[in-house]
Amino acid sequence: MAWRNTIDAWGRASMLFHWATAAAFITAYVVVYYVIWFVDPQTSIKPALFGTVPEADRVVPLLNIHWVLGLGIGFLTLPRLAWRLAFGAPQHVPGSRLEHRSADVAHWALYAILLLMPLSGYMTTYDPTDFGLFVIPACRDTAFAAWIRGVFGLSVTGLEDVAWAVHSFIGAWLAWPLVLLHVGAALVHHFVRKDAVLRRMLPQ
Repeated sequence: MAWRNTIDAWGRASMLFHWATAAAFITAYVVVYYVIWFVDPQTSIKPALFGTVPEADRVVPLLNIHWVLGLGIGFLTLPRLAWRLAFGAPQHVPGSRLEHRSADVAHWALYAILLLMPLSGYMTTYDPTDFGLFVIPACRDTAFAAWIRGVFGLSVTGLEDVAWAVHSFIGAWLAWPLVLLHVGAALVHHFVRKDAVLRRMLPQ
């Protein structure tokens, strides 16, 4: 199997980008909802489920995992897009023009989400993101955030409120429907149409 994409299959590099992003995406969601539902005293489910006890001291360390995964997705998406633009994508399997156009729109919408969610999420961070080997400062402390606040005349919390509105809207109303549509379409192609759409994203 080649590293580059061909007209018939995704290459190893694209597979690595795809499955690493998928794993990080799912894990990031699990972590953040665990924090919201079980750990954060302000948002946890009451009465507590499964004998859990909310602990405010655990919120930031656990959210750091979410931040690392989210920024990792953003960093991974940039070379992923560059790779696709450089080497193209496999040709569509037989289908209507509408199906092919819809698949293209859905794919590029997913790429946009994989960039917008990390960016908007980072813009809400109020603590540094610790990657272990290096630390990325909280967005509010960066020249980038200061520049945006100056351009739009926003306060620190004002900018974070806007970023949070964008991040939460995409996360709750756009990302999951698109991901479920993406997964559902792949399963239909594999089990109903029995074509190569899913197989060519799997190691052979």
